[in-house]
Amino acid sequence: MKDVRSFKQGLSKITRLWKKQEYDTALAEVELLLGAWPGNAHLRVLWASLVQLQEDGPHDLNGASEALRQAVVLDQGSPAAAIELGQFLDNVEDDPQSAAEIYADGVASARQLLIEGLIGQAKAYRQLNRRKEFLRCLVEAVHVAQFERGSKETRVEDLGVDLLVDSSTGSVHVLQLKGPYADQIQDLLSDAAVDRSA
Repeated sequence: MKDVRSFKQGLSKITRLWKKQEYDTALAEVELLLGAWPGNAHLRVLWASLVQLQEDGPHDLNGASEALRQAVVLDQGSPAAAIELGQFLDNVEDDPQSAAEIYADGVASARQLLIEGLIGQAKAYRQLNRRKEFLRCLVEAVHVAQFERGSKETRVEDLGVDLLVDSSTGSVHVLQLKGPYADQIQDLLSDAAVDRSA
């Protein structure tokens, strides 16, 4: 059985070694952890990063590239591996076209996680009757959701949700949200309007 406590201790040790610039020793520690946790994307990113920092090591940059590509596959919902691979493609392999595509995937994942977090946080603040924090999260979620990538083939039913937002100054703003979060955000905006009118 894998021991999570020893995994955390191993990561702490790697971080300490990295800070001391003891990259060879840190790489050896990562390889030990990878033996017990071969499917861990974070360890593969650490391994690839440490390979790049070595002066003369047994591993080459092709191995680092492969480790980053594996990390992206292992952790598709997380932006970290995609962003690391994007940096590698741009800075090491001098392939800005591929880097831009990978960065786009990482940014889309990061945006989705941020929107989900903001919606969840807004709902929690709503339950706690913390209106100011609720509205702050909601405004940020609306702002970030406006940048959701749409599909290349837009159907009429996918055009999004039109939102009319009025402010205390009498201004009215029209927003069109797309994507899987539009309805949730619209529901929260409706809650905010009901609270204000009550």
